[in-house]
Amino acid sequence: MGPLQTLAAILGLSTVSGINLYLTVLLVGAGQRFGWIHGLPADLTILSHPVVLAVAGLLFLLEFLADKVPFVTPVWDGLHTFIRPLGGALLALGAAGELHPVAKVVALLAGGTIALGTHGSKMGVRLLAHTAPEPASHSILSVAEDVGVAALLALAYSHPALALPVLGAVLVATAFLLPLLLRALAFVLTGFRGALRALFGQGNRDEVPTWVELKALELTPGGAAGILPCYARRVRGVPRLGAAYLVWAEGRWHLVYRRWFRARHLAFDEAPGPVRVFPGFLWDAAVFLRDRKPQVVLVGRDWRHALPAAAPTA
Repeated sequence: MGPLQTLAAILGLSTVSGINLYLTVLLVGAGQRFGWIHGLPADLTILSHPVVLAVAGLLFLLEFLADKVPFVTPVWDGLHTFIRPLGGALLALGAAGELHPVAKVVALLAGGTIALGTHGSKMGVRLLAHTAPEPASHSILSVAEDVGVAALLALAYSHPALALPVLGAVLVATAFLLPLLLRALAFVLTGFRGALRALFGQGNRDEVPTWVELKALELTPGGAAGILPCYARRVRGVPRLGAAYLVWAEGRWHLVYRRWFRARHLAFDEAPGPVRVFPGFLWDAAVFLRDRKPQVVLVGRDWRHALPAAAPTA
């Protein structure tokens, strides 16, 4: 393999391993065994062994099924937070088998980092899908991921010059998704905590941070306001899955949130409460109106008791 092909193989294997490691191993191994891929380094020839192909196929089948079930997917992805980056690092090292030892170390480190990045982006997208957890969305995402893995591998080994800019664009998109991933991770962990705590108790006012209390006092001078933690699902001007607080003040609900280290707020239309509430597994979706347009926030199950209330809660 020439330098261009080697670089494309390292980047390609690292990128797709973070999305679906088992399908990557299965496709590369089968490609070598059936003559679809030629000139692989000696370190990657083991992938064509029948035992490796059988194990990779079985694990891919398990992942294929797990990816189709809402709420099973994040558990499966969580378990693979260490497996996929490690697999990506080892595959990148194998693709760099004919290079200088220093280049092999660089490939190992870069492969693990890239695989971790694409794995994190995949988790972020899947966690976002759990705000509307119908099975169809997860099935479509799963099939799209598998098709993307196959397409990127085929491009990396057949047209490396074309694959490099495509892979570069994927990595840039992954970097831009990182803030969304962090918000999605905090969102899901908070939701699981709230669902567990709802079995034994309810959220209380003591958990509200000081900056929210101060903003609430600005909105309702001289009086305590009802405050309800939430996340923005679809609110104009607020980052998707951004942490926020509903504050009852002056006869309407306000959404208080932080952006660029400053506390901000926006007021919903005057109403005694949300116009619609959709109960969910981890979160309840509350629909408010702002300028007569629907704005959706998500409230944890441990705060479900306070959601319909239009008056201040202690």
